[in-house]
Amino acid sequence: MAIPVIDFSKLSGEERAKTMAQIANGCEEWGFFQLVNHGIPEELLERVKRVCNEFYKLEREENFKKSTPVKLLNESDGGKIESVDWEDVITLLDDNEWPSNTPGFK
Repeated sequence: MAIPVIDFSKLSGEERAKTMAQIANGCEEWGFFQLVNHGIPEELLERVKRVCNEFYKLEREENFKKSTPVKLLNESDGGKIESVDWEDVITLLDDNEWPSNTPGFK
């Protein structure tokens, strides 16, 4: 089994119904999919990734390391947790204050 790869350029053409079905399947069966030919420049994607990494390092990492779940895991019998794939979520709404240490994030 492979992660669904969906050609987004076909969304506007004759294969729209097929593409929509692929998107639905990716959401329902996998929970995610990879989009190709979406029209977003690679340079922009790399910039977003770089700024998000900067944001995490400057504004989230220290508080994360001090969080209760991390403290509990580090105190467990298994020793210190060094390499875990965590999920970090931030919700930005119109009235949110933008990160102060990462101006490029806005």
